[in-house]
Amino acid sequence: MSPYYGVRRLGPYLGVIQVIDVGEACAYSTNGRTWRIRQQTASGRFRWGVTPVAENNLGDVHLVGADRLVEALQKQPQVPFPIRDRFELWLLNSTTRQPLALLRTRYQAHDMERVTDPHWRPFLITDTAFVSPTLSEYETTHPRNGCPTPHRDQLESQVNVASRPMPAAQWFERRADGSGRGGEGLRLSSEEIGRTLEAGAFPELLLSEDWGSEIQRGVVRDYHNWYAASLLAHQNLSAATRQRLEQAACLRPQPLLAVYPLIPEVIDQGAIDVALVRAKLMNAS
Repeated sequence: MSPYYGVRRLGPYLGVIQVIDVGEACAYSTNGRTWRIRQQTASGRFRWGVTPVAENNLGDVHLVGADRLVEALQKQPQVPFPIRDRFELWLLNSTTRQPLALLRTRYQAHDMERVTDPHWRPFLITDTAFVSPTLSEYETTHPRNGCPTPHRDQLESQVNVASRPMPAAQWFERRADGSGRGGEGLRLSSEEIGRTLEAGAFPELLLSEDWGSEIQRGVVRDYHNWYAASLLAHQNLSAATRQRLEQAACLRPQPLLAVYPLIPEVIDQGAIDVALVRAKLMNAS
């Protein structure tokens, strides 16, 4: 098995990370240019290296007790690596019992932990910057008394309410054709364990965009557009979805510049190039 692969970071979503895994040591990168090292100690525990490894000094890297990782770093193929986290934990819609929101993913079957907290979280606690154009427009014509509710909290409530009153979550093993075989989880019926769902039952991105109102649909699309640059690093996206994400990512060029090496395919290279130049000018100012 190749030691080079990518995984999505969720709980909340933090993009795609590149991994070089040789067993006793691993290297991780969020941009394909700099790597953090994690080595197994004599006691069997893993510890993080202090100094990141950069692409411009790979030929001079020396890691005590990690010769195989050094060799793998120096011989690595071009990023992005194939994404391999095919085991996915989905929060289920309480009415349809279909996948609603992606909670986390795992590369190995034995890493699928028991589900105890099915609450979906859109952002880190410290990340308060999200603004939904859909909600902003709605709030201009429907002002509320008192302090306004942050858009991130409105999105979080919308998704989690759709899973209640008794939230259920299920692990699925996704197959090459996009279908998924259901495994264990939380609050599942015996009929649901072992079921197979076709590819169309799974949201293409992080959340289902099938909602009862235009406002709800718009908020979810705004969330995906907010993370557009990172989502472009996902593989097997439809051309229409990739094109939509590219357009959204160009509106926030700095995140796009940060993850650009990890994007496997580009629809409109001209627009992306213009956005990358804008990002560099913004970073320099």
